Amino acid sequence: MIVRVKLYSILRDYTGSSELTIEIPDGSRIEDLIRALKGFDGFNKAYGIIGGSILVLSDDGYRLDLSDTIKSKVIHIMPPPSGGSVHIEVGILRSGEDFNISSLEYRLSRVSQGAIAVFVGYVKEYNMGEKVKGLYYEHSDGLVLKIFRRIAEEQASKWGLTGIAIYHYVGWRSVGEKTMIIGVAGGSRKNVIPALAETIDRVKSESPIWKIEYRESGKYYILGDRIIKIEIVEPQRS
Repeated sequence: MIVRVKLYSILRDYTGSSELTIEIPDGSRIEDLIRALKGFDGFNKAYGIIGGSILVLSDDGYRLDLSDTIKSKVIHIMPPPSGGSVHIEVGILRSGEDFNISSLEYRLSRVSQGAIAVFVGYVKEYNMGEKVKGLYYEHSDGLVLKIFRRIAEEQASKWGLTGIAIYHYVGWRSVGEKTMIIGVAGGSRKNVIPALAETIDRVKSESPIWKIEYRESGKYYILGDRIIKIEIVEPQRS
């Protein structure tokens, strides 16, 4: 597909153009478009100067996240407005997709004022004394990213964060695989550590994501504080 990218402010000036035409495969995400734009020396330099903190909008004005699939033929990319902004990343990850923790730490460090904290959840091998075969995460595709963004914005405002990232895997996850990645950036441990802990709790309690745990003794729905066991069913691996 052909995408017209409109650039503003320092991104436009360093790139030397207010508009670029980029050809990318159908189904590409915003992160794929940014990767392609980094092939332009001027854009790449400006992107580094502003610490990767950009605002991406569709042509009808909707804010887009790095993980969003590109549907608009015109994309607007700009630095943070003069009033300032918080670096926010949210995304859904699927089986087969790896996530680079070091890259996230780097992005958060670029907007940090002194401290970052990152949490990575993994599928545990044993739960309540039983061997776990794996987990399956079901989700509401239309709601989950909106709720992640709301949580991120509210947490950033409450704790004075300069950056926050929320990512969650869906589908089948085997023992030892990542399930959730949350990172925050701010001034010191006094705000980033409690902010991180509270964000983890909010994502677990407010997001439309439902966990099914497969143990040796059966299949368990984890619904809030309740654990409901049903007959053994073969795990879904998609």
